[in-house]
Amino acid sequence: MRERKSVAAPATGIRRKGQGANRRRKAPRDWKKVLSRLFRGLLMVVCAVLLTAGVVLLVHLLSVSEHFRVDQIRVEGNHHLSQDEVIALSDIRQGTRTFDLNLELIGQKLAETDWIAAASVERQLPRGIVIRIRERQVAYILNLDFLYYVDQDGTIFKVLQQGDGLDYPLVSGLSREQLLEQPEPSRQWLQQVAALLEVLRSRSIFGLDEVGQVRIDFENGLELYTRHYGVPVRIGKKDYASKIDHLEQIYPRLQPRLATLAYIDLNVPEKVIVKYMME
Repeated sequence: MRERKSVAAPATGIRRKGQGANRRRKAPRDWKKVLSRLFRGLLMVVCAVLLTAGVVLLVHLLSVSEHFRVDQIRVEGNHHLSQDEVIALSDIRQGTRTFDLNLELIGQKLAETDWIAAASVERQLPRGIVIRIRERQVAYILNLDFLYYVDQDGTIFKVLQQGDGLDYPLVSGLSREQLLEQPEPSRQWLQQVAALLEVLRSRSIFGLDEVGQVRIDFENGLELYTRHYGVPVRIGKKDYASKIDHLEQIYPRLQPRLATLAYIDLNVPEKVIVKYMME
């Protein structure tokens, strides 16, 4: 039989971690410091709760106080509408608690009114309210089955009613179908009319007092009609100021002959073409 030999593992001299080493003792917890931190945290929470409660209580006391009731309403920026009309539209009542009013909602409600383009409302404590509005300015009257006011931005904002002023330029040519089916081109043309009328307002030779009507043509542009004899003045789609400049150079000579003119064409660059009825 073979003899079994046992081989002993060589000694490496390496000790397992922790063997023969003294274990490090844990330092005792500083309960005084722990309690101090807990106390400070609790104190901060309590202070925050008390502060919040105090603010809530103060707001509540202010909101129910008889000292904060509306007794003065001032309106700024109104020209067409009277102060009483604006106050009535705002639905703010004397004696209402100022903190019960939703100022943003009131401003939005006012801005939905025909004559008001924008509105803001603010408190003037303890008893005052200020309403600031920006009214729409009529640029012309649009004939669209009914007559409508249009502002400088090309916005149709009010159908005319009995008693409304008619002393504004009259504009025609735009149909309700075009307005509904082509809203953006229609709005651009309405803005172009306002721009043309603004040019005419600054002129003394051929100004607004010489114009009886403006007609919109999607294909050919704008056409004016003189107040006297209704002579068409074809002014097209752009460069209104320069075209009026050229017309004003000869208009004093044309004005006595308006009854004999078929049309005036300003669409040829640097020229004014005049067509007589007999030609």
